[in-house]
Amino acid sequence: MPPFREKLLTEVTGICRQLYQRRLALVKTQALVSEDAKQDVIALVLRLNRLRALTPFPAEQETDMAPLEKLKAGIDDADADQFAIQEELIKWVNEFHPQTETAADGEVAPEDEKGGQIPPVNQRMIDNLASFRSAIDRTRLNLMLAGDSADPETYTAARNAFTLARAVYDERLRLNQITTTNADCAKMEQVLIPDVRDATGATFPGTIQAGADFISDKLFV
Repeated sequence: MPPFREKLLTEVTGICRQLYQRRLALVKTQALVSEDAKQDVIALVLRLNRLRALTPFPAEQETDMAPLEKLKAGIDDADADQFAIQEELIKWVNEFHPQTETAADGEVAPEDEKGGQIPPVNQRMIDNLASFRSAIDRTRLNLMLAGDSADPETYTAARNAFTLARAVYDERLRLNQITTTNADCAKMEQVLIPDVRDATGATFPGTIQAGADFISDKLFV
């Protein structure tokens, strides 16, 4: 990969990751994860994916990096408006190359899909994500019936983290933008899901958060 392309994609990916972490911190304080929150992160991922797919990639001398540098500096400010930064980032990506602006934010455009059926390994992971969520619901009910409920705030924060991460990861798997591995599927099946099923009230939120962290690490690859 040419140095400029690699540098630019690394910087944009870094901003996207930070915006995701900001949104993650926000949804962990809320009762539920809104559809807007899911679509905001999906919009970031789709724009980043379109940027990575650009061919030919614009030359360095044709690119105004000043707006991107401003965003990089701004996002490090704890009081920065994450929503405004996301809007500015998407605007910059669109101006960088209009080819990325072929669909509304969060909307799937033809270039977002690689085509063909979902690979079996991706379908296996999609099924595992659903199983993980089902395990959360079953374990929560079992713990409540046993009088061993988890701390409500800690549980909600972990559940919301998983919900947001799952929405984005599931979308990328279905679009064939990424391909998971048998090893990752096995970890879900043999470690993460059983941990949720076997959790106590004290360990339950931590087992959910472990699943959320596992997925979050794979969203911006």
